[in-house]
Amino acid sequence: MTRPINRFGLAMIWAASLSSPSLAGGLFSTDGVSNWQGGYIGLHGGAGLGTAGSLTTGGTVYGAHGGMNIQSGQFVGGLEGDFDSSQVKNSSTSESFTQSWTASGRGRGGYSFGTNLAYGTVGVAISGTNYTNVNSTDAIKYGVVYGAGIETFAMQNVVLRGEFLHYDLAASNYLANGSTVSLDTKTNLFRFGISYKF
Repeated sequence: MTRPINRFGLAMIWAASLSSPSLAGGLFSTDGVSNWQGGYIGLHGGAGLGTAGSLTTGGTVYGAHGGMNIQSGQFVGGLEGDFDSSQVKNSSTSESFTQSWTASGRGRGGYSFGTNLAYGTVGVAISGTNYTNVNSTDAIKYGVVYGAGIETFAMQNVVLRGEFLHYDLAASNYLANGSTVSLDTKTNLFRFGISYKF
């Protein structure tokens, strides 16, 4: 009976430490950290679904982000840049399309409530693509990106996020079996990430 009692006692001590500001303040307290002002860097990953012309695309993404916030009361604005390595693609026996990387520069604006931040974002995007149909053609595409997300402090200076981003990239021309095909690209990204706030 010693081990169950010891485990129960340790669990009670752990629960008490989380509920006690004096014990938990060093690691797990989010008291007073709803100040979003300043710089941050982080990592993220997720999945993308979209289209390239009439082709349906999908796959995983992962990358890094960084930015700067300014705050006035509960209103937060800022700038963010990101880069994704991407496996969003379509493959068939006759043709394939791949987004190999994506990057964006965006403005963000949001509202802070407690230790959370809900925000909208909009900016410009660039992506490296490849289309293969007998011929293989690489093209860099440009366009716009917009979306929304929510962030929350998990620890002091450590922020978790979930966000949705829609990329609308202009049409590019690719060689296809001796002719030319024009494909515009639309991609929806669902990403989760972690950031360190300076």
